[in-house]
Amino acid sequence: MKIKDVSVENFDDILNVCSGYRSFTTIDDPNLHKGREMKRRWFLDMMSRYGPCAKVGYLFEKPVAQVVFYPEEAIPYLHNPRKDVIYLKCIFNSTVYAQRRGVADALMKNLLEGCRSGLKCLGDRPGQLVVTRPFPHEGDLPLSEFYKKYDFKEGHKEIYIEINGKYAPMNIPEFRPLPEDRGRTIIPYNIDCEWGYYYAVTVRDLIQGKHPDHPVEIFSSWEKPEEYKKRGGGWINIAAGIIVNAQIPAPFLFWKDQKAYIRNLEKLLK
Repeated sequence: MKIKDVSVENFDDILNVCSGYRSFTTIDDPNLHKGREMKRRWFLDMMSRYGPCAKVGYLFEKPVAQVVFYPEEAIPYLHNPRKDVIYLKCIFNSTVYAQRRGVADALMKNLLEGCRSGLKCLGDRPGQLVVTRPFPHEGDLPLSEFYKKYDFKEGHKEIYIEINGKYAPMNIPEFRPLPEDRGRTIIPYNIDCEWGYYYAVTVRDLIQGKHPDHPVEIFSSWEKPEEYKKRGGGWINIAAGIIVNAQIPAPFLFWKDQKAYIRNLEKLLK
């Protein structure tokens, strides 16, 4: 087993871990391809400004797992990011034969050790906290349970582990719909994940396939942070007037049953 920082040379390995082998689409899908290229540009920009912001785990010389992280201060759509706090975007082992072999544990330990001693993306300074927002995933162990193994605790709309500082919650404003949002759907997406654009475009097409005249706007919260922030700047995902993703039953149903997902969404669009 090996753990390597993601660089320009091995960047495709992280793409293959996250989106190389999924049952519901292929890398030939044009929307996924565009999302992968968006992530590539995002990563190159982050590399130039902060240094490595991801690690890959290798088993038998093959990339099987990843962890993506970066300074919270790098996130342009947050109102008050905290200094020297690491946002853990995701940790994911996509390869069945590599699961339960300790690869994700090795990635997490490597990241936490770096936070204690000094991370390149923090200018070689130690981190104060690591915060994350776990989401459902394909596998036997829910991420929330995985993080508990490392003493992550419940915070305000996030979980965290203290490294060299004390936890202070970030002030996350509530979602504020704009008057012009009434009667249309707004779908922000993140370019730090190749699935962000894919999700936004697929949901837009699902909605407009049922309601051709219903206006849908999609935009990157990294590239248009002010559009995001003026609606609150919290962790909204999809909005239609006063509707937010948290009100959609089982929002991650999108990844398993898109027809059921759109039925739930349609109930809120009426």
